[in-house]
Parts: sequence; structure tokens; C-alpha cells
Amino acid sequence: MRTGRDIAGHRAPGAAVTVAILAAVMLALSAPAARAQTYTDVLKGHWARAQIDWVTDQGPAGNKMLDDFGATFKPNALVTRAQLARAVVIASGHNGDEIDPVKIADVPADHPFFRDIALALQLKLMGGFKDGFHPGAAATSWQVDRAVIRALRKKYTDDDWSMLRALSPGKWRPNEGFKTGAPRYFPSEVAARYLQLHFNHPSTAEGQEVSPGEKIERDEVAYILYQALNTSAWRIDGLTAFNSVTLPKLTTRQKEIVRFACKYIGYPYVWAGEYPSKDSPYGAQAHGGFDCSGFVWWVMKMHFGYTINERVASDMAAAAPRRITRANLVPGDVIFWGPDGPKSKAAEVYHTGIYLGKGWFIHSTGSSDGVSLASLNWAGWSWKTDFAWGRRVLKKSQITLPTAASSAADLAAPAFAPLPDPAIDARAELEFR
Repeated sequence: MRTGRDIAGHRAPGAAVTVAILAAVMLALSAPAARAQTYTDVLKGHWARAQIDWVTDQGPAGNKMLDDFGATFKPNALVTRAQLARAVVIASGHNGDEIDPVKIADVPADHPFFRDIALALQLKLMGGFKDGFHPGAAATSWQVDRAVIRALRKKYTDDDWSMLRALSPGKWRPNEGFKTGAPRYFPSEVAARYLQLHFNHPSTAEGQEVSPGEKIERDEVAYILYQALNTSAWRIDGLTAFNSVTLPKLTTRQKEIVRFACKYIGYPYVWAGEYPSKDSPYGAQAHGGFDCSGFVWWVMKMHFGYTINERVASDMAAAAPRRITRANLVPGDVIFWGPDGPKSKAAEVYHTGIYLGKGWFIHSTGSSDGVSLASLNWAGWSWKTDFAWGRRVLKKSQITLPTAASSAADLAAPAFAPLPDPAIDARAELEFR
């Protein structure tokens, strides 16, 4: 049963209150100013009202982004592929481009979205199907993320977008000959989660979360577009940290862990979540997804069967037979963070993830609203400064121990690391417990 379970680690109440207050102030300062005219079906208390008002004011007169129904917005309606095409073409800044002569099987030339769809295909913001574009079909979350990321790439052509190709499953080999089998949307989800495009719904509204393969509502898409079009230049620059995600030599079991964990990239952050769908055998969830310890539990305990009898990050940390130092981590180790790094008490541990090697780890974090990649080597981030210790659950026969040379290389920072950002600081996890 989930009732009464303390899902996360603890910190002093005063610190938690301070973080919550600062988060509220930052949110208030960063919220977009609503335009004078709003939609009759988007009430004042709607969680994305300001973002909807801003987004639907972008674009040329009579062809605004997601402004598809006159006086109403229909926030809970599913976004169609035609509506998405218009939105991302406008977002890319190419809505004024000339269109090449084209025939689309299921989109006649007099279709109200013909021009937008033709441009979305021409600019490769979206793809089609053998029998047409399917303009009235609902778009999935991963399709929206990919289209929005591609729109940003078209908008900011001077930036380095190499990570989208480097992490494509057909190309990405984290070590020689190893194909991860990651989903086709892996690179765009890594980018979307790093750029914080998704809204992390509070624990009282977890049912509104959306997994990559699920159809997505219009209010969620408006929020994603707002975040994308208002992201900072340095945050986009930070995507180059993913240009070369390499891992050390892996055993068969370590490859299995990497392959399985990467399947869940982009699954949402759900408080107390420990299962990819609502029907968890440990009690129904509001939505499929994971909190930080729930993701570790799902991968290492429920799938691979390792002896992890604890469900809370701090308890998992306390149960480590020995504390693995940063230099001695191996892929498959469970890793923890605390406010005083290695000097933290187990009860102070506030976050956990799964180590993949060479500094890279995978985790579920509220600040990115889901499963994402990050590195212990990013200077100035709490992922590096607050790393506490690791816990080894793999058997000796399932690991390759690091040599002195490999340890030194593993600890070396990448050529480019994203700048520090309090909004993605690991300590922000306190807000989502």
C-alpha cells in the first residue's frame, strides 16, 4: 500500500520552506503576462492560463499559434497534427516562407491548414505517412516534443544541435558496437527534459501527466511552446553537453540495465510513482511514471530483481553495505545526493538515480518532469557538488571494476558543461515530495 509512505529523503523543515518560498517567487517573476483578451473556457485559476494567453498571441493576424476556435481554446481537447503543424511553423519563424509545389493525399489545397502542413513537411518539422499527413489525428507527446525541438533548431540555426544526431538510436553507440535500443524519440526527449519544456503537475493533479506515447492536450502543448520560445540562450548552448555521451566498457548485465533504463526516457515525474502505467501492483497510481526512488525501484528491484528492500531514497542510502566513492562507481550502481555531499547523513539524502558510467546517470526528477540524463561532471551543479555515495547491488561477476586510469578519465569534466542553474538544482526535488 502507498498510504502514508514517505517517498523521499528529509531535510530540515526550515530549508524546505525556504526552497518552496524561493520557488514560488521565481515562478511569479517568470510567469508570462497575460494579454487583455482571454478565452471563455480558460478560467483564471487554470494552471496554464498565462502561457495559453501568451502563445495564442504569437503569429500573424488571423493565423495565431493554437488560436483555432475563436472565443474558446478547448484546453482539454487533444491537439491535432494540423494544429501542431501551424504552431511549430510559427514557432520556427518560417511561417512566411514560400511553399514548394506539393500534393498531400489527405490534405487538399483548400484545407484551412494546407499551407502550414506543407511548410511543416518542407521544413522537416514533422513527417508524414504513406497515405498522407493525417491532419485530424491527435499528436502524441513525443511527436510534439520532437516537432518543437526541430522548430527551435530552425529558429536558432547558429546553435549547435549535434546532439540530436549523436543520440539518435540508429547512430548512438555509447561504447563500441553497443546499440542501446533506445526509443526513436530519445534525442528529442533528452533535449526537451533538459530544456524543462514540460510542466510538473502537483501531487494533487498527477493524473494530468502524460507519457511520451500518449496523446496530449492543448493546454500542455501551449505550455511546452511557451517554455521553448522563452528558453535562455545559455540553456540551448548547454545541449552540447550531450554531443558525446560515451560509457566505459560494459558487461552483459550492465548493457541490459542501460538498455532497459533508457526505454523510459521522458516518462513523467509522478510523486510516489514506481510503475510505467497506472496499474502498479503496489497500489494504483494517478498516472504512470516515477519519482526518483520509484524509478530506481522499478529498474533495479522490480525488473532486475536486486535486493533493495527500501522504497525511500534516504533508506536506500542508509542500507548501502558500504559507501561507494565517486572514483569507484561502476555502471549499475545506485547513487545518492545529500546537502553535504559525502559528509551527508543518510537521513539527509534527498535524491537517487542509476549510474551509467563516465559521469552519466539516469534519473527521474521533478525539475525536468520525468526521466532524463545528466552528469556528475557538470561543474557548479548540485549533481556534482552534492554527490554523496553509491550503493552496489550488482554481483561481482556482473561488473567490470574501474582501473586507476579509467577512474581519472571518469572524473574529468567534459569539454563543455552547462552553466549552473538553480531551477534544475537537485535540491529543488524538495518541492516535489
